[in-house]
Amino acid sequence: MRLPDVYIIGAQKSGTTTLYDWISQHPQIYGDPLAKDFPFFSQDSLYKKGPKELAKFSKGAKPDQLILGGEVNAMFVKYGAKRLYETIPKAKLIAILRNPIDRAYSAYCYAVERLLENRSFEKAINDELAGCNYSWFDSMQKDYLKHGLYAQQLKSILKYFSKEQIFVIIFEEWKKEPIKIMRNLFKFLEIDENFIPVMKVKNVTKGGCRSKLISKLIYWQAPENIFGKFLKFIIPFKVRTSIRQKLAEFNRIESTKPLFPDTIRKLLREYYKNEIKELEEILGRKLTMWY
Repeated sequence: MRLPDVYIIGAQKSGTTTLYDWISQHPQIYGDPLAKDFPFFSQDSLYKKGPKELAKFSKGAKPDQLILGGEVNAMFVKYGAKRLYETIPKAKLIAILRNPIDRAYSAYCYAVERLLENRSFEKAINDELAGCNYSWFDSMQKDYLKHGLYAQQLKSILKYFSKEQIFVIIFEEWKKEPIKIMRNLFKFLEIDENFIPVMKVKNVTKGGCRSKLISKLIYWQAPENIFGKFLKFIIPFKVRTSIRQKLAEFNRIESTKPLFPDTIRKLLREYYKNEIKELEEILGRKLTMWY
């Protein structure tokens, strides 16, 4: 049973799908595409099944390859850090962080695109500030502000892992100098740093969908009844996930994105001001690109 040696822990809507793809192209890395965002650490029912649930994604790895895994919500959920340490204590972790204001809006647009959100961005933010409670699934998608509390999330991770085990990428720098950042990352992973992957951007939010029916089918949460369990039983996870990913990509179309009022942008700047300062202290550097 082989578990991940390298694990992307977040943050959501910060380029994790693209990053996973670029890393997995490296000949010294094995990354099953279906292992990306397998909710092992965030979903209780999967975590209770034990590490074998993660190990099933490493069957195609060669003995000399590092195994890559990733879950966009791994550092977001409050129990994620502890579960990571209990399962893969020696793994090298990667966090990619995006301006939290841009990240919140991107996550909102992504939810709108998938028909998971029908509120305005202003109302969604004000609802969260008012303390609305979401189900587990909705929290993973709609806690737009909380997902950007990177300092709190990294502090939780650092209770269990050393700083030497964590590589932090700033999204805006990665976008500007992708080759430089990837070389530094490969050096951190102690693999050939001269390898340059095919740098195609993945999972881009386009704002609209071709078919509402397809969206509902893709993101429908199977109920805990006999019919729902039967569907899961007859259709293997890998088949379900592969079909869902292909349908999701096909269903995306360019569309005008929702309004982002200046008043909300100003509110978010104030909301994240102290959080960014704390993150700067943790990282030991300034994040002027976010000001």
